[in-house]
Amino acid sequence: MTPARQTYPARRTAWISAIVVFFIAAIATADRMAIAMLIGPIKQEFRIGDFQASLLVGLAFTLFYILFLLPIGWAADRWSRRKVLAVCLVIWSLATAACGFAGGFISLFLLRMLVGAGEAGMAPCVHAVIGNSFPREALAKPLALQGIGFQVGGAAGVAAAGAVLAAGASGTFADWPVLGGMAAWRIAFVLIGLPGLLAVLLVPLLYDRAQSEQPAAMPGASLLPFLREHSVLVTLLLLNAGFSAVGLGAVTGWLPEFMQRTLGMTPMAAGATMGSFLLLAAFAGQGGYSVLVDFFASRGMIDAPVRLGLVPTFLAIPLAWIAYQAATEATFLPWLIAMLLCLAPGNAINNTVMQMIAPPELRSRLVALMILVISVIGFSGGPALVGWLSEYVVGEARLGLALQLVTTGSMAVTLVLLLLLRGRLVAFIESRDVGA
Repeated sequence: MTPARQTYPARRTAWISAIVVFFIAAIATADRMAIAMLIGPIKQEFRIGDFQASLLVGLAFTLFYILFLLPIGWAADRWSRRKVLAVCLVIWSLATAACGFAGGFISLFLLRMLVGAGEAGMAPCVHAVIGNSFPREALAKPLALQGIGFQVGGAAGVAAAGAVLAAGASGTFADWPVLGGMAAWRIAFVLIGLPGLLAVLLVPLLYDRAQSEQPAAMPGASLLPFLREHSVLVTLLLLNAGFSAVGLGAVTGWLPEFMQRTLGMTPMAAGATMGSFLLLAAFAGQGGYSVLVDFFASRGMIDAPVRLGLVPTFLAIPLAWIAYQAATEATFLPWLIAMLLCLAPGNAINNTVMQMIAPPELRSRLVALMILVISVIGFSGGPALVGWLSEYVVGEARLGLALQLVTTGSMAVTLVLLLLLRGRLVAFIESRDVGA
């Protein structure tokens, strides 16, 4: 049995979906990452150390995130991805706002778990929407747009949280009803969480092919047979996704605190700087990468996502080592933007390759599996490892050294995995094209 040729919607419909995905991804990441800007006041109020703070940033979010990823991925493959996404969007938005009312470390930890449970539905749904909307040779740009949404959201969340902290210090919220007597970090959670409820109105615009319109099953359309048949390829891709996320997880989890603690920047300045740099890295790094990938893929380079991704991955290793050695703002910022430009394509590399190899019937579940690995290794393990090194090994005064060790080590492993992945990807695509 040969693979069925998949049909795609009109170009306008496909790009409307991609733009909606961009906004939803941005909202999700803003809700998830705003806490990075709020670590200082949370630590002070709850009297916790760096390691406990890292658990709020990474592990608390990841626990329910990984538990719900595969069940939600299964539901998204079986039923309406729009409906599944809408329910999840409401849950994570309300949970983010509720973080502002946490009574202590444990309650904030539990609320962050609920944020993770809701956001577990985002990636499996939107990746599948894009995979069903664009052919293989045109996947990189819409998937990069989603990745840019993640970075735009992270930048907006951190910048907004910094702005709220600054406004709270100046008494801006003193006369506000309900929020007026709350600490500024609590107000930040409430204000950043609420816009997600409005985004539910965008969900019906997503392209959501009915089950009756799905193509005939491809070989390996059941998840376990597909994983067994392509075990080496999938394992390399999953490990690459996880380790490439460690460096970015360390950045988004700890960079605002590093800027304030080591470089002496104010919360407002740290939030604005990180936000603007993440935006630049998203559009220039990930956007430029995606344009090149689609250009070369349309001209027959079937391994374009991996081959082109080797360059920024290699450069990220020395750049991260040099950047975190800086002791002043003036020496740090130029190296920071160079490092971020090279870290940014990692998300697009993995997303594009996964949609290239995933049968349409398995898109949501395979993406859920990849995001699970990213969450455990990258966005939970990365911040936790930095926090552990900082508090128990190198000392909290040397947070930069902890960031340096984690980021350079993870990118070195990523480079090796990409080299191994390239050959397997070429063999897979060639065999599938011959079969078709």
